[in-house]
Amino acid sequence: MKIQDGCTVIIDYTMTLENGEIIDSTRDTDPLSYIQGQGEIIAGLEKMMLGLEKGNDLEVAVPAAEGFGESDPEAFIEIPKTDLPPEALEAGAQLQGQGPQGQDIEGRVVEVKENSAVVDFNHPLAGKTLLFAVVVVDVLGDQS
Repeated sequence: MKIQDGCTVIIDYTMTLENGEIIDSTRDTDPLSYIQGQGEIIAGLEKMMLGLEKGNDLEVAVPAAEGFGESDPEAFIEIPKTDLPPEALEAGAQLQGQGPQGQDIEGRVVEVKENSAVVDFNHPLAGKTLLFAVVVVDVLGDQS
């Protein structure tokens, strides 16, 4: 059976960056199961899975725009030091909080200035090409 929208797809995969750093893998865990066409996996990978069958291998580079998006310059926000906890006043510090609508947000301090810190609220993988090595373990019928 070929992968089409609505199918349950089971894959083993490894996601790496262009420098070879492994970001995520099912190598030492159970395979990943998802429903094709539901946006449950990265859009660029999901698009490339269409038409594959059980046993197929896929190696693909997913550009940032089809992965976690491009890095948004407006997501770099300068925050007064007085509004940050002391442990956040060094480059690389991770911050967690809530956005204006109560959503969870995460940021990373990228620069500490005299009276403020610049925090990057982009996803950590924004702006990066993602490399996937995928094996289709199984394809099950339409689940809708």
